[in-house]
Amino acid sequence: MESLEQPVKDRVLQAMAQAYPDPVDLSLLSMVMGCEASTLQLAATQLLDAGLACGRIVVDGGQERIDAPRITDRGMAVADGLAATAEEAAALLDRLEAATLRELLSLRIGASRLSPAQGEELREGLAEVSDRALVDAARVWAHQTVSDWAGFVRVMHNGAAAGGLATSAARTAPRQ
Repeated sequence: MESLEQPVKDRVLQAMAQAYPDPVDLSLLSMVMGCEASTLQLAATQLLDAGLACGRIVVDGGQERIDAPRITDRGMAVADGLAATAEEAAALLDRLEAATLRELLSLRIGASRLSPAQGEELREGLAEVSDRALVDAARVWAHQTVSDWAGFVRVMHNGAAAGGLATSAARTAPRQ
């Protein structure tokens, strides 16, 4: 049972987590929680502003309100106690994304036609690339072959060592 002392914003976030993936109806939630709908609207607005929830802002009777608010991945991390703030949740999710990318790329390298020596060289270079650079590169290079990644990782590693990562990476991005 939720504590009545728990801040309304936290209770709304918990309700969104329990309703996931469905949106929360704030007017029904106000009846369940025994508080004013305007209080929940304010809490939902704060959650949207923090990036812990998403939803549509609609104008109803000349007043703005949040319609169909849902919890975001950051909100879920906070609701589950994995992070205390939206910033901590974002950092946690960024680390998780980078670790997942490293693991997927390692598996993809292992299944590629690269020689064992080339595969090991690529894995070593990949270990030297920062998480942020890896995630950014993955968004651009997601559909490239492993052999294309080998050159890209090498350039990123050399660029990071020389302090010119952004410039080096921009020169090697695929043209579409």
